[in-house]
Amino acid sequence: MIFYKATGLCVFTALFSGAALAASTTTTATLKDLQTVGTTSKKQKHQQYDFVVDTPTNEYVCRTKLGSSIKPTQFVVGSTLEFKVDGQKGEVKNTAGNHVGCGVVKVVAPGAPTAPNSPR
Repeated sequence: MIFYKATGLCVFTALFSGAALAASTTTTATLKDLQTVGTTSKKQKHQQYDFVVDTPTNEYVCRTKLGSSIKPTQFVVGSTLEFKVDGQKGEVKNTAGNHVGCGVVKVVAPGAPTAPNSPR
């Protein structure tokens, strides 16, 4: 009896681990904004950036990794790009083929209310 339960569990895990891998999606998106994050120092010379990417389903804020070097002039605000999201990992790729990896820090559903900039 235990053998059948273990076999069933293995089959269940194999079926649904494939579904988890399929969660990675690549879509055409619009770059809404590109902002700097934090400051640089003598030890940390590269600036971090937040990409605000608007897809047909959601809006994502994706932050570059600490220490990664990008050229922000290669990513024009308002331009169309390719956005790949896999859980909390993201990748932004422009039409020229330049790409940068980032971590998803915020997801906003369409029509969701935005938080006020300052408390009242």
